[in-house]
Amino acid sequence: MDVVRAFYRAVNAGDAAAVAALYDPDCRLEHVFDGDDERRGLEDVRDRWTAELARDQGALPGGARVHVTRIAGIETGWGWVRAEWVSAVRVRALPSVALAKEGDDHAAGYSHFWIEDGRIRRHRDVRRKLEGPPPHDATAPLSARHYPTRPIAGVGAVIVTGDRRVVLVRRTREPLAGQWSLPGGTLELGETLEAGTAREVLEETGLVVDVGPVVEVFDRILVDDENRVRYHFVLIDYLCRPRGGTLAAGSDVVDVVTADPADLGRYLMADKAHDVIARAMMMSTHG
Repeated sequence: MDVVRAFYRAVNAGDAAAVAALYDPDCRLEHVFDGDDERRGLEDVRDRWTAELARDQGALPGGARVHVTRIAGIETGWGWVRAEWVSAVRVRALPSVALAKEGDDHAAGYSHFWIEDGRIRRHRDVRRKLEGPPPHDATAPLSARHYPTRPIAGVGAVIVTGDRRVVLVRRTREPLAGQWSLPGGTLELGETLEAGTAREVLEETGLVVDVGPVVEVFDRILVDDENRVRYHFVLIDYLCRPRGGTLAAGSDVVDVVTADPADLGRYLMADKAHDVIARAMMMSTHG
């Protein structure tokens, strides 16, 4: 986590060279939902930070650009570090930088860092614009899913279409914000598993589905650097078939697509989702 702390110290100091020195030569920088900007390689990332730090002047107390509210491991021993933050900058127009307008820009969000051999190999930012200046000690609101007192039941759907494609959604909320995943969500009190699956699919994709057999049941447990459970979901994924509705992104998702199961590598998606989809496709063939 020292690398991440050093990163934010350099950002607040406006030292682009120090920021770039923390990245691996084979690095990748993503700004999710912010024009989906992606940079690959040290030279491209260095140019991005040089331009950004020259353009922006810190507007938090002491001239800082960002105030980090939490740094924690996403999963112990996996190399991922998460930093939650608020930021405030005064955008300055420069002759070499094309800007739509000058003014203050306030935001809150989080970043994921993959650290290898003391260098940042991968860096993902997710931010949301704030109206009005954030307080210096602001923290992003935490939902009841964070640090739960007991496991939370969730359902998911592998929706196989008539042409043997699968429906994927791109999420706006943690723990998979910005990533593609299967439609689904948490079960409501008094709701059956099948009913909850059908409801979540309709809310997120606009599709009406027949809920078929269970594909897989598994845990998703994420802990912080103090070994406290940050998320604990027990997930039940079902094989589903569409029987009505119109495909459209709904609640908690920013996009929805039908994907070729043989071409899932183009989508940023958890490895477990690949496994579940492969198993569901086999079940749909033999069933």
